[in-house]
Amino acid sequence: MTNFRVFTSCAAAIVCCYLIAFANFKAFAQPLTPVADKIIGIIDNKIVLQSDIDLQLTQMAAQGAAIPEDAACTLYGQLMLQKLMIAQANKDSIMVTPEEIENELDRRMNYFIQQIGSKEKLEEYYHKPIIKLKEEFRDPIADQLQAQKMQQKIVGETKVSPLEVKKFYEGIPKDSLPLINAEMEVGQILIAPKVSNASKMAAKNQLLAIKERLAAGVSFDSQAKLYSEDPGSALKGGDLGLVARGEMVPEFEAALFKLRDGEISDIIETQYGYHIIKMINRQGDKAKAKHILIMPKSGDDELNYALSRLDSLHRRLRADSIAFNIAVDRYSTDEPTKLNGGMFINPTNGSTLLETSAIDADVFFYADTMKVGRYSLPHKCKTRDGKDAVRIIYVKNKTQPHVLNPMQDYAKLQELASQQKQQDKMKDWVIRTIQKNYIVIDPQFKNCESVKDFVKK
Repeated sequence: MTNFRVFTSCAAAIVCCYLIAFANFKAFAQPLTPVADKIIGIIDNKIVLQSDIDLQLTQMAAQGAAIPEDAACTLYGQLMLQKLMIAQANKDSIMVTPEEIENELDRRMNYFIQQIGSKEKLEEYYHKPIIKLKEEFRDPIADQLQAQKMQQKIVGETKVSPLEVKKFYEGIPKDSLPLINAEMEVGQILIAPKVSNASKMAAKNQLLAIKERLAAGVSFDSQAKLYSEDPGSALKGGDLGLVARGEMVPEFEAALFKLRDGEISDIIETQYGYHIIKMINRQGDKAKAKHILIMPKSGDDELNYALSRLDSLHRRLRADSIAFNIAVDRYSTDEPTKLNGGMFINPTNGSTLLETSAIDADVFFYADTMKVGRYSLPHKCKTRDGKDAVRIIYVKNKTQPHVLNPMQDYAKLQELASQQKQQDKMKDWVIRTIQKNYIVIDPQFKNCESVKDFVKK
């Protein structure tokens, strides 16, 4: 019988209870400090150290997380699995390239920088430069990537049949079925009016005036704080931190990497509006830069015209003279939702069902009081990049909080059944593979539930 209590605690992982812990910002958020050490596990020529466990437990405590009684056991099992997969990957010549490691290090460092605010803040937090941080994390990242490749080989593409989903559901103790929160399927038809030439000229003129003040000696930071319309950088004096090629839109990137250190660009147009860019310093294919963004505004005439178009479309939708997905395809200018028939997508699983807490507050304001199959009145809104727009909200479906069941939650059950199948594949692989490897388990962990499959029979 499926141990659903344990299984659901790992439901987001590819392999429950054999999870390889890939670090996020919070996991790296505590400075590395020395701890007492000893070898507590050996697989082939790979070792697990007491410090590996202690450091992660310390980080969990520092984040204020509740630490389960079996946390050390769970972490030990995860690390033993990682070492087993790395040992086997080496035997199978499943390797990670230096480029893959460097790309992953860059991706994570950029993510951490975004989370903490700037490269300088990250370096200040750790009391060491980024290049030193990358060197410290290089070996753990290499291990994680190699283990991930081995895991992909073991698990492969896992599909489950409707019969397997049915058996999985029937194997869950009825008193262990989880409560599913309220969810909605919500869509939109959004029109962002074209900006008039007069509005574009006004934005350019504003930037020209800023450039004149900069040339007269006014600081770039002060002008960015006063006038830039980029919410992510304005309060930081326009500071974008360290950016790499491929991270910015093409027009911005092309202009940035033509600049010399300290130079300010001409006015650059991108999909977000008009910019002037200041190169702080170039570091190969990366650069530290600042910018000031002015976004041309849609005038009242343009917005009112768009509203009138949506008023007419709203009447047709309510009269069922045009289907929602057809209306989206013909009229909506919001590409992310347009590609999905107008529906908002749950980024964690690709489903159109969203927990109400995960729905954008402005969208939920309308959708919450709407009945299924109804359309909101056309109203003004802002696009993701802050531009003026108008839209209609559509509620396709609503579910109330309920106990997991096949009628309402087949997609969830299918996903969970697939994860269970992957877990079973991994467990079988572990049992087979440990027979071919030298394994030492520290006595303090031999009775751990998460380690029992590593004990040779």
